[in-house]
Amino acid sequence: MVQRRFELSGLDGANPLGFLAALGALVTLHRSGVRSARLWWQRSTRWTPFLDGVPVRDEDELATRIADGLRGPPVADAAEEERRAAQKAMEEAKTAIKKKRDEIKRRGLGRAERAEAIELELLPLQRDYEEKRQRWLVALRDAVPRPELALGKRIEDAAPREYRELAEAILSDSGGDSRDALDLVAAFGSDGCVDRQGKVEPTPFEFTTGSGHQFFLNDVRQLIDRVTPPLVQDTLFRPWSYQDEGLSLRWDPVEDRRYALLDRDPTASGNKPRTLWMANLLGYCGLALFSAAPAARRLATAGWSDRGGSKHFTWPLWVHPATLDVVRSLVQLSELVLERPDVAFLRARGVAAVYRSQRIEVGTGANRKINFSLARQL
Repeated sequence: MVQRRFELSGLDGANPLGFLAALGALVTLHRSGVRSARLWWQRSTRWTPFLDGVPVRDEDELATRIADGLRGPPVADAAEEERRAAQKAMEEAKTAIKKKRDEIKRRGLGRAERAEAIELELLPLQRDYEEKRQRWLVALRDAVPRPELALGKRIEDAAPREYRELAEAILSDSGGDSRDALDLVAAFGSDGCVDRQGKVEPTPFEFTTGSGHQFFLNDVRQLIDRVTPPLVQDTLFRPWSYQDEGLSLRWDPVEDRRYALLDRDPTASGNKPRTLWMANLLGYCGLALFSAAPAARRLATAGWSDRGGSKHFTWPLWVHPATLDVVRSLVQLSELVLERPDVAFLRARGVAAVYRSQRIEVGTGANRKINFSLARQL
């Protein structure tokens, strides 16, 4: 079949979600066996991505090919039922621990009495929780469409040992998806980089950590359940209409919904934030190109830098067709994260524009939201 060229006119390279979604389309095609696919950008009224080297006839067939790659293997109903039951038991055990800890605190016990109450009353509940959590993790592995989602609801929920064991299990798997899943695990974090509580420090791309009952990996699992070719086609080739509610990974700057930026209450009925499910899922797949590793006791992630206590994501737009391996090398260029990247250095590698967006946090506690700011061109 003749290989076609496609203009992904729905995506905007100056939008971090649009950029990540374009990478995700390339990653997904590569995963499905299209090794000849190449991606580049062209500027008109905005930066638009192009794909070529794809052996499909038209936009419908391309959307179907990408949708098939996004879905993953089906999950059996029995496995999903077991996961839900195990998760409910685990969450009940966690609630029991909180109630018992609050109860002991209310008693006003002395140090010795408190220590005895913890040992006799609280520790058995914690052991029960750990047992139920392990059962849930086992059930989860059989109920996820992609192996890396077996880490839990969030990346930092996995203990370093669990993180390492899953990576080793994926590494030993000879299946076709093993490299892609391993790349994503390598992008999520590292078992060699933990926070003060002993949890794996997650990639700065993880914006949904529990606020509003949104959990990064859990949301991705639900997004995979919603994949259809028409939704993929709308995302890639149509102006974004933001028709989908919920399950946003919050990478689109339009989702920064602070009071000062709106003409109405952002929490009011009928004013709920909307997104595009497939843009978010494609963006998630694009994370496979942004590996992370410990550096000076902190997690360093490709494309990210710290300035003045704030995290910034910087990405390149290139004008020559590039395969997946070439794209991987471009987005990981260390030059990108400098305060003032060397223009001659980047142009020599086909990079025509560089954009940077800040990771911003608004609110506290249960109301804390993380977003990208509008990007600026460097």
